[in-house]
Amino acid sequence: MTTRLHADREYPHPVSAFARALADPDFHRARLDAGGGGEVERHEVSGSRVEVVVRQPVPTGQVPPAIGRLLTGGLVLRRTERWSLSDDRCAGTVEVTVPLAPVRAEGTMAVRNGAGHGGCVLEVDVDVTVTIPLAGMFVEGAVADGVRQLTRVEHDNITRWLDARVD
Repeated sequence: MTTRLHADREYPHPVSAFARALADPDFHRARLDAGGGGEVERHEVSGSRVEVVVRQPVPTGQVPPAIGRLLTGGLVLRRTERWSLSDDRCAGTVEVTVPLAPVRAEGTMAVRNGAGHGGCVLEVDVDVTVTIPLAGMFVEGAVADGVRQLTRVEHDNITRWLDARVD
């Protein structure tokens, strides 16, 4: 079974500013920091393409108990993003895995112009799949809730980062 997660986040900055941020490894570090840490494993830029891999621990209070019982050493997400950047629109894919756990998420992301406010909107569509017999649907819902909480934290971090660097 799969649980779909959709989130839109608005930013008062143009797509071009978001594209420049995605190409900057410091941006990805800042996205993670206030969310409980994490590290950028890889950040590669080739022309208008960016690939970034981050490892992000999920704070203990946000780990669903059903998942926590399966893991030793806490829940760590490994997220791979691949972006195609332009000043008008950024499009990407995302894969999230949890090492040694039957949890996977994959989907698409886009940054597009906002409606009438001069800013932009980050759209995320992700399918979360947990392959645990019988309890998988419960765990998927809990994981989706945890991802929603992390996107809120990242939204705040992204806003602060863009506010500090965009005129």
